[in-house]
Amino acid sequence: MAFKKYGYYLKGNKIAVIEQSDATSSGNLAVAHCSGVASAGDYTTKDTCEAAGGQWIPGSSGSTSNYSEYMSPTESVADGLEIQYAYSPTFNLQSTGTEGTDFHRFLGWGSNGTELLLFTFSGASTVVNLSSLFAADDWIYISGSGRWSGLHQVKSTGGTTGILTLKTKCNLKPSTITVTGTFEADDETFIGDSSAHIVDIETFKDVINSRRVTPYIFITDAAHGSNSGLFSLTANDTSGKITLNKKISIDTDGDYTSTAASAVDGGNDEVTIYNAFSEQISVYEGVEVLSGASAETFELDISRYQANALVYYLKAKLAEDGGDMEMREFFMREFKRQLEKGVSALKRGPYMVQGFKEMR
Repeated sequence: MAFKKYGYYLKGNKIAVIEQSDATSSGNLAVAHCSGVASAGDYTTKDTCEAAGGQWIPGSSGSTSNYSEYMSPTESVADGLEIQYAYSPTFNLQSTGTEGTDFHRFLGWGSNGTELLLFTFSGASTVVNLSSLFAADDWIYISGSGRWSGLHQVKSTGGTTGILTLKTKCNLKPSTITVTGTFEADDETFIGDSSAHIVDIETFKDVINSRRVTPYIFITDAAHGSNSGLFSLTANDTSGKITLNKKISIDTDGDYTSTAASAVDGGNDEVTIYNAFSEQISVYEGVEVLSGASAETFELDISRYQANALVYYLKAKLAEDGGDMEMREFFMREFKRQLEKGVSALKRGPYMVQGFKEMR
């Protein structure tokens, strides 16, 4: 009879499910064969088996060298696994997910050389006024970013620049340059207007081009809104000249869009250019953090063992205040015992469970 085993292991507040490689009750990997038809053993290929009305059962992958090894599950298990796991959070996310109110989309991230920056832009030429959406010291929760997902605190909103500055440290090199130059609509480029600015642009461009297949920049303070925003770049060998490829923005429906860049001609234009990374980042407000005055009303998601330990600890303190040291020691022993039970329940290492493939 074929069977399947699952296990799991814990690391911090994360849980992972693992599956034992396919095996049979005979201890060998399954051999390909025909089933469901008379004289099934006479049909040794899939075509002859199915032509006779049978069902071809393929052999299990791998070899006996990986027999019984635990690895990532290779197939889904419907209605066969229930996970209950408790941890003590440091914050509660109470956002309703209403876009424009306590949920916002950002295009990517960068740095001012010290702090983490989030970039956003709406449509072809509209800069989002973040000062009406965020305030300094607000707590936010980021998702969708492989590196920066988690809890952060706002440092400044940047007004109408489309840049949200966070207190999170981010020392990205190169981070930003402020230069004066000209946007040219015929070839969607920006070129510095002096030798000093050309050198700054070329140094900046060479570094970001050498580190990524598709480099991105975020431009602010351009005279024309179409020249500001998040852009991907294409290679340009002209010294001090940047070629804009695609413009990444968010449309009125909240969808991320990528359209051909469309620069607008202008005279000397002083702009700030950031080294940027494009990611579809979601930012949630309505975060209650366990710190300061809020700590007194913060709800802790604790296990039953931890709750029991807390009760025993309070009883021990009451006994101590009443001068009953014998009861105090009794409750402290129970307090420690409950904590030990809680720790034992979260011990490292695999926990094995077994089920049969034929079970429904």
